[in-house]
This record gives sequence, C-alpha cells and structure tokens, in this order.
Amino acid sequence: MAASMGAAGLPAVAQQPKQGGVLNIAITGEPPTLDAHHSTAFITQSVGWHIYEGLFTLDGKYNAVPMLAESVAFDEKRNTYVIKLRANVPFHDGSILNADDVVASLGRWGRKSNYGRLMFKNVVELRKVDDLTVEIALKEPSPVVPMMLAFPNQQAAIYPKSVIEKYGDNEIRSYVGTGPFRFKEHVADRHLKLERFAKYAAASGEPDGMAGRRVAHFDELRLVPTPEVSVRLEGVQTGLYDIADQVSQDMLPMIKMYPTIEPVVTKPYWWTMAVFNKKRAPFNDPRARQAFVLGLDNKQVMGAAFASEDFYRLDPGILFQEQSQWWSKADGGVYNKRDLERAKTLLKESGYTGQPIKWLTTREYDFMYKNALVATEQLKAVGFNIQLEVVDWATIVQQRNNPQAYDIFSGATTFTPDPGVWPCFDPAWPGFWEDSKKDELVRKLNTEMDGKKRFGVWEELQTHFWDQAPMAKFGDFFILGVKNVDVKNVAATPFPFYWNAWKQ
Repeated sequence: MAASMGAAGLPAVAQQPKQGGVLNIAITGEPPTLDAHHSTAFITQSVGWHIYEGLFTLDGKYNAVPMLAESVAFDEKRNTYVIKLRANVPFHDGSILNADDVVASLGRWGRKSNYGRLMFKNVVELRKVDDLTVEIALKEPSPVVPMMLAFPNQQAAIYPKSVIEKYGDNEIRSYVGTGPFRFKEHVADRHLKLERFAKYAAASGEPDGMAGRRVAHFDELRLVPTPEVSVRLEGVQTGLYDIADQVSQDMLPMIKMYPTIEPVVTKPYWWTMAVFNKKRAPFNDPRARQAFVLGLDNKQVMGAAFASEDFYRLDPGILFQEQSQWWSKADGGVYNKRDLERAKTLLKESGYTGQPIKWLTTREYDFMYKNALVATEQLKAVGFNIQLEVVDWATIVQQRNNPQAYDIFSGATTFTPDPGVWPCFDPAWPGFWEDSKKDELVRKLNTEMDGKKRFGVWEELQTHFWDQAPMAKFGDFFILGVKNVDVKNVAATPFPFYWNAWKQ
C-alpha cells in the first residue's frame, strides 16, 4: 500500500513544511473528558497529548525518552530516580514549569490513574530537590518507571500546580499544559478546537516517534466527532475533512479509486483474543485452556474477521514484531498448531464432559463476533460445547469481573510499549490469572535493571504464558484510516499526533 507506513514511520521523501491553516480531523466520537488523568478512553488520550506533556515520551521504537525531563539518572544506592527538568518551559497560562508542578501532578496521577496506582505501590517518596529537580524514591529498583511516566494511556500529564490545587482529585476542567497546541473551544458533538501555542518550548533533537522536536505547523486542529464510518470517509472524499480515524477495511478498494485521498494503515495496533474464566471449570484447568488453543486454525479465525492479510498477522508474541527489543517467538509449542488429537487428549484429562460453555461476545466490535463464531465451529471437533451469548460491549465490561457470569469473553489487548506494564498480568484483571510463577517472573522483570537479563526473564515469562494459556491469542490486527494526499508528515502509529504535520 502506497500510504502504509511502519511503526511510527514517516514518509521517506522530505518536503518543505508549510505553515498555517486548519487541519480538520474526523474522530470516532465525543471525548468523555479532557482530563488526562481521569479517563482511559482512547479519544481522551489522542486529543490530550497535543495539549499536555509528561516527563517522558515514546520514541519511534517505543522506548521511553525524556520530554519535559532534561535528563534522568538512577541512584542504585538509594533506589532513587533523579530527574532534572528542562528550564524555561511555559505552560499555556504563562506560568513556567518547575518541580512543584511535577510533584503535584504526579501525586494526583498516582491516585487517579491505573498505571499511576501500580507505579506508586513501589514509591517511597516523591519529592522536590530544587526548582528543576525531582526525585522518586522506590522500595525496590524498577526499570519501568520512565515507561510508566511515558505511556500515553492515562498519560502522566504535567499540569500547573495551581490547576491541581483548584480541582484536586475532581475532574479537571482547566485544560492547561505545555504542549504545542492549547485548548481553544469545545462545543459538544460539534467540534473541539486546539490552536497553536506560540510560546511553545520544543525539546531538542530530531523528531523520532513522539519524541524530539515538536512543531505546530497548523494554526488550528479542528476535531469533529463523526460516529458514522461512511460519513468519515465521505468527508475526506469531499474535502470536508483532511483526515478520518478508523474506517472499514473493506473500504480500501474505494479509497484507492480516488486520486486525492490515500489509505493509512496503523501497524502494529492491537491483538484479538478469547479470555478464559480461570475461577471455575473447565478453564480452571490449564489442560482445558491448552486444548482450546491447540484446536484453533488461527488463519481461518482471523481471515473471517478482517478484510485481507494486509490487516492481520499470525504471531505468538505478546508484544509486537515492530518492538524489536521485546518481540519473542516463544509459544510453548501450542500457537496455531491445529493439533486435534493432542487437544482431545488434554481436554479429556482436564475432566471436561461436554457441559455447556458460555462465551460472551459482541457485534459492536465485529471482529470479536466473527472470531468467536469461527473458533466455536472449529472447537466442536475437539469436543467443546460452546454457546455464544451476543451482548453489547458495555455488558461484557460489566460482567467480565464476575466469575459466575461467563466461561469465556471476547477481548482485544491494546498496544503496550513494555511487557512489565501489560495489564493482563495483574491477577485482578478480568479472567483472574492467579499464578505464583507468573507473579515472580513479573516481579523479576520489573526489578531487573540490566536490559539483556530483562529480555531473558521476558522470554521465560512468555513461554510460561503459553504453557498456562490464560487466554487464547488469535492474531495481531491493524486499522485503516484515510487522509487527503496533501496532508504531509503524518505518522502511522498507535498514538496518532499532528505536530510536525502540514498541508501542502
């Protein structure tokens, strides 16, 4: 595909940026809030990281690198991260970033964000040393602190201390950050406008993923909630919008027919799965879970759900091939094997005798329903008696925490830049993977400061994942967007951003 770009990759041919104008973006819906700490909603994040910045961000290979931080060092004797801040960085309200803002913001983030609460379990003290230095003292060494502070999900955004004091742990409604764009106007269900921040202080270094120098070439970003997929595509075709988030993959041939628009394939994105309830039979026995995995022909399962192989990939990795520092092929000998005899043996050994199995799935994410439909048919040959219950996504979210409500639920895991922060390792995560060996390996992963040793622990942990099969991964999948050909320098990434972009 002409417009398909690799992970956070940019077009190969450099062109002279053009300053000014408005970028009109058709987004999938209305953000529930613009408080970065307050919501896990993706649309809150994708708007918010234009307004707010954190101490760290992600480079093109999804490593955590400084953003508002000037430098970071780990003091091994004190188990303490020493973070120096960049000087003379203005907020949108005219105040200048200092350590008080960082301490107030991270303290709130540690109370409100899922990742913040997880990190702060290991924090002894967050303290100001001087106006441009903060320290994070830990109970145990941890290499994932910069990644926690970089990860865009419920971003560890830095607000002015005055904003934190005004709102406390209530939802923030003063959208003040240090980013290249600042909040201008929000009319619910009509538009959200961000304008260039003229006094923006960019980080040094060449642009690299979300890292390096950020330049707001556009005068304004205008984000328009457009829930209907066909309306998003038609808007780009007619010039009403310059970019549209997520359109249907079967629209690709139509997109190719128009010389003024082009497809954008985001790769990697997520992977799709069936999650087992490990609190009750039959899936409290790993042999039943392995029998399920061994009974699958993953190509058929994924092929039924996605328009073509341009949009999916069979791979056993928990993290993606594009994350070269973390990708592993370890699969315990069970992924995509379609070994019916071995599956039947394991299922019999587990004690399963054909009782009905309740699988919650949804048509709201059509790929989940199609995955479940094909897998259910395949698994009859193993001896599973699976009954699909098709509900809305909100019902799955509500019921998946109740161990009496289901045996399997359909899901998808979002892009995670570091294995140490993958939420599915948490025993409280839906599906309830309680496993002492897993917990010990996660602890080692998150306390080992040597990179090579960390990868060795990770390979062991991924192998253990497939041995225990807490869920069945079907495959990676990618999403399709569309843009006007005149919009330049837009990265195809799980974290879409529009600084450094312009319209020819």
